[in-house]
Amino acid sequence: MRWFKRVFERKDTTELLERVEELARQFRRLEEEWTDVYSKFRVMQMRVAKQVQRLDESSQEEPQGEESDGTLPTGISLSPRLAKIQQQILARRKRVEPSNEEG
Repeated sequence: MRWFKRVFERKDTTELLERVEELARQFRRLEEEWTDVYSKFRVMQMRVAKQVQRLDESSQEEPQGEESDGTLPTGISLSPRLAKIQQQILARRKRVEPSNEEG
């Protein structure tokens, strides 16, 4: 037992302990950061899911066929680029609808 004391007492472990403590602090900060980022992501994901659900519900409530004028439900606004894309999608759907009813 004495031999171990002599061998290990000669090395200064304070530097090693300080380094381990610093790494532990950095790891805790990283965990906190990750928790914040993950919670922000979850909130954003829930918002998107809720918006998709609202859009699905509103599209199911809209009458199908001729009565649909291709406008968005109230309360939803799109950028000019997205509005153009939406109009293109609706135009394609109108072209496809009659062929689906025949088959």
